Amino acid sequence: MQFAKDEIRKSILKAAREEFLEKGFRDASIRSITARAKTSKSNLYNYFADKDALFRAVSEPTLSAIEKGFAAVRARNRTGAGDAYSFEMQKQYIIAVMEYVYAHREDVELLLFCAAGSSLAEYRDTVLDGFTDVLADWLKITVPDKDISRFFIRCVAGFYLSSIEGLLIAEVPPHEAAGHFGEFMAFVHGGWSAVLGDAGKDYNNG
Repeated sequence: MQFAKDEIRKSILKAAREEFLEKGFRDASIRSITARAKTSKSNLYNYFADKDALFRAVSEPTLSAIEKGFAAVRARNRTGAGDAYSFEMQKQYIIAVMEYVYAHREDVELLLFCAAGSSLAEYRDTVLDGFTDVLADWLKITVPDKDISRFFIRCVAGFYLSSIEGLLIAEVPPHEAAGHFGEFMAFVHGGWSAVLGDAGKDYNNG
């Protein structure tokens, strides 16, 4: 009996995920979800209180994974593993983020692009806060004597997050994403000179 209930719940979650990805939370229909899951509305409400609870349940594995990712980076910061700044170290962090994003592309898109109207509509800000906290935490360890404003740190974090969103919106394939993100990283690390190479040097010297 419990096995049957688990299977019904999985079927509803699968159908809901497909519906939310296609239509977004706001336009998704409980009627359409139950039709996909081959069950009734009354049966769906045995498992989920409403559409929002269903959306949160679909998103929960991604929410949990993102929070665990931030916690792992904060733990790494506390051990001092990230206290020596280098472009290579920055690159490794970003590669880890991109690998997760592309391995769970649809789930990330669900939260970033399909949540309008739900209780997770502002989740992008939560992610941005998480990025900002991690960067601020690392900077306190790396340059304890530097007073770097949270506003600036948040702008840098926002640049990275917007870059990830841009790659997803443009449907850039994984094998090309690393190259594009390498340009973003070079810009953050060294400004236009790092991106333009010799042309940038000529411009700066002119």
